[in-house]
Amino acid sequence: MSGVRQWDVLVVGSGFGGSVAALRLAEKGYRVLVCESGRRFADEEHARTSWDIRNYLWQPNLGLYGIQRFTILNGLVALSGAGVGGGSLNYSGTLFQPRDDYYLHPQWARIADWKSELAPFYDQARRMLGVNSDQPLSAGDEVLKRVAERMGAGHTFTRVPVGILNTA
Repeated sequence: MSGVRQWDVLVVGSGFGGSVAALRLAEKGYRVLVCESGRRFADEEHARTSWDIRNYLWQPNLGLYGIQRFTILNGLVALSGAGVGGGSLNYSGTLFQPRDDYYLHPQWARIADWKSELAPFYDQARRMLGVNSDQPLSAGDEVLKRVAERMGAGHTFTRVPVGILNTA
C-alpha cells in the first residue's frame, strides 16, 4: 500500500517494560509502534485523590478514563496503568531495588545468583530513568518516619527512589 507506514514491531503498553523494549528495538533499526489504552496526561489533569473517580479510574464502559485499571481474574484483582507511562502513573515512578532477603528466598535462590545477575539491569534502569531519592519529604513522609521510629523500625525508613525527572 502506498502512503501507509509499515511497522516491524508492535509494542503493547508504554510502561517501563514497553517503553524500554520499544527504545531498544528502535535502536536496532526496527520501526516500532507503541500502543497504549489510555492517553497522555498533563500534570494538572491527574486526579488529586483516588476519590476523584472520573479522573482516577479507567473503566470506559462507565465513562471513566483515568489512570488506574482494575481487572478481576478468577478472584484476583490485577492493577495496571492506563495511559502513557503505564503503571508508573499509579506508583509514581518509584523504583525500589529488592533487599538481600528477597534474592535469598528459598523458592528461587538455588536457581541463580539473582542479585548479581540483575544488578546491572537495575543500574541501567536507574540511569536511563534518572532515578533520584533527593526529593523533599512530604508531611505524609514525616508521619511515616515518626511512626517507624516509634515502632523501633526507624532504621528502615528511606527516601523513595523515583524515576521521574523533577525539573521544578
